[in-house]
Amino acid sequence: MKIGQWDTLGRARQLLQHQLAEMGGVEYATHVAVNPDNGRLRVLVASDLGLMDYHYAPAGSDPEGPWALRGQLHRWASVRGLRLQTDAQLDEANDTRQEVWRLVAEDPRIELTAATDHGETEIEAVLDLARACIQHAG
Repeated sequence: MKIGQWDTLGRARQLLQHQLAEMGGVEYATHVAVNPDNGRLRVLVASDLGLMDYHYAPAGSDPEGPWALRGQLHRWASVRGLRLQTDAQLDEANDTRQEVWRLVAEDPRIELTAATDHGETEIEAVLDLARACIQHAG
């Protein structure tokens, strides 16, 4: 999925797209994780420049105040311990499948999980980012 496909980005979308354009980067895939307790976002952008790791959160202690986007670019050669794990089962009685996909990295620290229970869109988002990271990481 790309930045423009994530409904959960809100105001952060414009900031992300602007920063990517300013750097002259080409986006391969993006994944957005929302903390359900406080609404903070972690956004991972796989690009031709490297893996961008962003956090969108309140700039201060007031969650109703201004929010800030903070990020770091990891060159592909510096991404360490990247792996994609999966578990799958087929229930032959009712012809349904259950899948769990995990994208894990040691540096930067990434732990993304998507399961059939979460819906195909969530699995697609994790796999899109995983493909881009695996193809480009050193």
